[in-house]
Amino acid sequence: MDCHLHLPLQPMESVASGEAALSENGLCDRFADAKPDEVITYHIGMLARDRDRLATALAPEHRDALELVARRAWAMAEAGLCHLVQRRLGTERFAYVLIVRPRHTGMSVACSPSADRRN
Repeated sequence: MDCHLHLPLQPMESVASGEAALSENGLCDRFADAKPDEVITYHIGMLARDRDRLATALAPEHRDALELVARRAWAMAEAGLCHLVQRRLGTERFAYVLIVRPRHTGMSVACSPSADRRN
């Protein structure tokens, strides 16, 4: 049995171009318009470090926005709406991507305002 996830390959240039979802709303908008197997880049960098209050080089407002994007992506994956993967771009640089899964009735709740508002 093949246990590997076969990614719909997007040209590396488009993943590395820096066109990441910059806000939680931006991620939800892009997801709402996406077709199954579409790839959405939601961060480029090192997600764990960039989310950390002490280790990040991001301004506080950008770190807070990234935190919301990362939590939303995780909630969407847990709801079965997407797969989350990362692609290494270079030393300490990764593209974090969401791969849209086929949708079934009642699966659009992950982008409602009340979804995953935990602190």
